[in-house]
Amino acid sequence: MPLAKIESIEQLTKNLNLGPGYGGYIELFKAVDIPISELTEFIKWNDQHYSRNCLSSCDDYELLLMGWQEKQHSAIHSYSNQESWVKVLEGEILIETFEVDFDAESIEVKDTILLKKGESAYLNDDMGFHQITNKLNEKSISLHLHIEAIAEWEVLNQKDFTLSKERPTLHSKTEDCSNY
Repeated sequence: MPLAKIESIEQLTKNLNLGPGYGGYIELFKAVDIPISELTEFIKWNDQHYSRNCLSSCDDYELLLMGWQEKQHSAIHSYSNQESWVKVLEGEILIETFEVDFDAESIEVKDTILLKKGESAYLNDDMGFHQITNKLNEKSISLHLHIEAIAEWEVLNQKDFTLSKERPTLHSKTEDCSNY
């Protein structure tokens, strides 16, 4: 039986605090139907790069709202054996996973996932390095759930095929973000 619609951040965090349930977090994300008007106060936009806005965090999870201006993208990165669920709330995003051969200094796209408004996906590091891009000429908004807050991730430098460990930047947070 599908979950009832989740129409607010409060409902979502309450459900997250109960755990994944029988259907797992993907079923929880499918039930999310929060109006954009409820989220605009939580998102900070940045003209230079996408924005990461914390809605809630605790020892068990981190819930982020990401704002993507037109054509913005993340670096190609991985995040220390993390699991993640993504749902597009507005617009669309493209998730590309990569096969990286450090010895041959080559990179190729392994898989692409195009998520449109209302669609969800599961990501983990077993899928390889990944990058998220807003391919649209308008803003996109996505919701991201990580099991445990991401303290650092590995970023691929494509010029010399080196990895750097970086702390992800947070552009805003609610008082419910206890891990920051």
